[in-house]
Amino acid sequence: MKRSLQHILALLLCAALLLTALPFGAAAADAQPASETEGKRTACGADCPYYPTIIVPGLGQSSTIVIDENGDPVLDKDGNKVSSFPAYVQTGKLVGRLLGPALLSLVTQRDVGLSKAGADAIDICFGLNACDLNGQLGNQVMTEKFPYSYAEYSEYDRDVVNHHIPFEQYPTDLPRDHLYYFEYNSFGNHIDLANELYDFIQMVKAQTGHDKVNLVPLSQGASITSAMIEYHPEIADQLHKILFVVPALDGSKIIGDVFNGRITFLNPDYLYSGFLEDMRLLDEHTARLIEVAARILPDELIAKVLSSAVDELVGGVMIRSTSMWALCPSADYPSAAEKYLSSPEMAEIRRQTDRYYQVQLHARDNILALKEAGVQIFDLAEYDFPLINVGESWNKQNGDFIIQLDSTSMGATSANCGETLPEGYVQQNTHCTNPAHNHISPDNVIDASTGLLPDTTFYFKNNRHDLTQHNDTILKIAMNLIAHDDLTDVFSDPDFPQFLPGRNVSKLKPLLAQAKELDTTKLPPAKADALNDAIVQAQDVLAHTDGTMEDIAAAEQALTDALVAVGEAEVEKEKDPTFLRNLSEWLYRNFGANGYSEFPRTALQKLFGKLLGR
Repeated sequence: MKRSLQHILALLLCAALLLTALPFGAAAADAQPASETEGKRTACGADCPYYPTIIVPGLGQSSTIVIDENGDPVLDKDGNKVSSFPAYVQTGKLVGRLLGPALLSLVTQRDVGLSKAGADAIDICFGLNACDLNGQLGNQVMTEKFPYSYAEYSEYDRDVVNHHIPFEQYPTDLPRDHLYYFEYNSFGNHIDLANELYDFIQMVKAQTGHDKVNLVPLSQGASITSAMIEYHPEIADQLHKILFVVPALDGSKIIGDVFNGRITFLNPDYLYSGFLEDMRLLDEHTARLIEVAARILPDELIAKVLSSAVDELVGGVMIRSTSMWALCPSADYPSAAEKYLSSPEMAEIRRQTDRYYQVQLHARDNILALKEAGVQIFDLAEYDFPLINVGESWNKQNGDFIIQLDSTSMGATSANCGETLPEGYVQQNTHCTNPAHNHISPDNVIDASTGLLPDTTFYFKNNRHDLTQHNDTILKIAMNLIAHDDLTDVFSDPDFPQFLPGRNVSKLKPLLAQAKELDTTKLPPAKADALNDAIVQAQDVLAHTDGTMEDIAAAEQALTDALVAVGEAEVEKEKDPTFLRNLSEWLYRNFGANGYSEFPRTALQKLFGKLLGR
């Protein structure tokens, strides 16, 4: 049961990692892409103060599509291209494979081919993303690439990129013909991707006429950038600035735990007593509903089915993707490689992943070498959000839900989430030699002086990795940095100090836009005043970078109340989880993790236990 539980949790963890992505965005006027051979294609003719900027997106932020045997895109019923990330869900095949075994197993309350069907379902969905034993993807998927600037994007191109990265909400002086987006497959080969990024930089230089570029690696994109820097050290002379955004520079402990099987901190009972809710991926009503519904099958059967599915996902897909291995922290790689890559058939993948392991070991020295060569390097990191509660590491170090702070900050010292540094803690100044600099966070959680770049790393408290795109301050800093050089460090602009609150304005901004569109002159004076006051409150929160989530929530509520009062919105009613919570907790108290069919046996055991005085 212990091993089966590990597999259950690993499946949930992998799904969480693969399904969370970091959208960001851009927009421009309609234009059709020009030929790649037309020479300089910028309005400035390479004579301007701006540097071409290349976005290297994060996990799943590129358009990878399913193609047929002729190389043509597979279309859905609405005529849209079908995405291959993170999986290709073929409902008909899944139902055909799962329905029979599921019904038979439900009736008999034992495994009648359901665990095998679960593994087959994983292969049906994820199999097209599996690499061969050379670490190369098959011919069922294709990455859509845009080898030209955003100014030349077609409407389709813009829609694809804007789905991941909304720059239009955050103005920048950077010309659109200086903005590029590097597309790649997150399951692909890390060596190939690093070389492709290097070639992409050469293309951008040729198209724009500029001799240097800016890079903005996001999350997984940092692992590709780090490899490119290691494999092509001559790139130092071609870079003006690098802006890392929540970078996976030393992987994610989530992958480290999965690849090492370190999922032993949970026990079977936890699956039925708040585990799904604690993962913070579902609301409590849904989580409790699943807890209650899952008991329709015996817990041992559920464990066996999910165990089989995880074996297929991890063993059949993830461990043959060298890009997935690039997300395994350097401290976790040797033991994980020994576990999965020791057989002769895995020798080529091991050779490639060993190479990336060296990239990780050299990463910080390589970054310092770039800095010494004159490259400006900035970093945006998030903290005080525990990792997903699946592996052993979830509550042992600070992080941003997906990546540990040590990886995103390049070595900053921190207390655990919800805790502070020891009383009397003194700033270590590992990488800061200026005695006038204070790199201890106001909440006494972070000592940024031990991070590799203490003067150019910004920290956002209680910000979740997969919601980074909704932090307007992060977007404002990014827009400033890619267009100008006036923001030189964490001390140069009082609006952007080193430590800032986490924010999520995804709800506030649409509410504000809706409110501002209304003609208040047609409203009763009291309601018009309330609406105007709410608009001012929201604008004030958005205008100041020190506004907290509490300030944002208050502004959201004021706008919502004002809009409801004038009939432009309805009161949202959340589903009350009380009944399901009480039911689930009662079931757990009386029957533990057992399924419904096991209740009579459990009840009899308790009865005889009482009769025997046990």
